[in-house]
Amino acid sequence: MMPQTALALLLLGLSISPLSAQEDLPQLIAKIQPAVVTIIIFDRSGRVIGNGSGFFINPQGHLVSNYHVLSRAARAEIKTYDGRRYPINLVLAADRQADLIKVTAALPAGGPPAYLPISPTRPRLGERVVVLGSPLGLEQTVSDGMVSGIRRLPGLGDVVQISAPISPGSSGGPVVNVKGEVLGVARGFLNRGQNLNFAIPGNLILALPEDNPKPLEDLNQEGGAPGLPSPAPGLPPPATGFPPRPTIIIPPKN
Repeated sequence: MMPQTALALLLLGLSISPLSAQEDLPQLIAKIQPAVVTIIIFDRSGRVIGNGSGFFINPQGHLVSNYHVLSRAARAEIKTYDGRRYPINLVLAADRQADLIKVTAALPAGGPPAYLPISPTRPRLGERVVVLGSPLGLEQTVSDGMVSGIRRLPGLGDVVQISAPISPGSSGGPVVNVKGEVLGVARGFLNRGQNLNFAIPGNLILALPEDNPKPLEDLNQEGGAPGLPSPAPGLPPPATGFPPRPTIIIPPKN
């Protein structure tokens, strides 16, 4: 039989743990926000044609997003959490199949305000996650949820299913665990059902090569990510390679 004092302490611990976790969430978000940017996409005439999200991954200012966010950009800028804007200049690595890209921007001498470490391990089912990004241009939007599953989808390979809501413009934003580590990169969502959202596994970022840096405008000449049609901005198409029901929506330029 457990002593009453020990039992009381155990019950007290069980009762305050969820509250403590909730209280820690604003602190976690405050830590993540300076590392997350909005990506603004321009065509050759200088017209804004879309937006997406991205995040810094190291003190050198390397920035990660989805390939499809920048694949058709003639020019692009990042907007940091404090409202400053910097042009993207170099593409360090690009993987069309994984839909990942690593770039640099013309940052000031001090480098990025913050950066996020990448988790090298596979996400766990039920693990709590936070997503930051710019859905529909609403900068620094936060949503939370959990890892709902790890799926293998035709044409994409392994993806992380999450319940945290994302929308067009969330593409390229970090999916972060409670330690502040990147578990994934927000990519797309099901257009039927509720909170059925998908991210690229974060460990794929670690596999991105950096062997042939090139200007951003050179990427535009390669065409979009495979299987992604390119309708007018704001009208995300269904991705090819999926059964007609359900369909994953992948924004082409956001």
